[in-house]
Amino acid sequence: MTDDSTPETSFADRLRGQIGSKAIDPVIRAVRTEIGAARDEIAGRARDARAGIVLVVVGVVLALITVALAATAGVTVLALVLPLWSATLVVLAVFAVAAALVLAGGLRALKRGVPPVPADTVKNLTRRH
Repeated sequence: MTDDSTPETSFADRLRGQIGSKAIDPVIRAVRTEIGAARDEIAGRARDARAGIVLVVVGVVLALITVALAATAGVTVLALVLPLWSATLVVLAVFAVAAALVLAGGLRALKRGVPPVPADTVKNLTRRH
């Protein structure tokens, strides 16, 4: 049975492995710390987003009810001076313009938050290096 590793070679390999391990350990710890910070930041933002989504859904339901009642009231008032069909078209146009404006603002706001990246962690990393 032949053993290619001599005692000097195995000692040198072990020594090299220990030196490399000691040099790399702080780097690995720093990377793990930054990954943990990024994960915590994203988790916090996700929790905030989840609560916000629930509130938005409830608000949308209430807003739909309000819009339906406002449209009905608008058509009823305009029907006193216009035929019913034209009163309905006038109210429809007003609500269509309002919906377009609100949607445009919402899409602009949504683009600012997507994709959810750990911006604070990235800033800290670029500041250090």
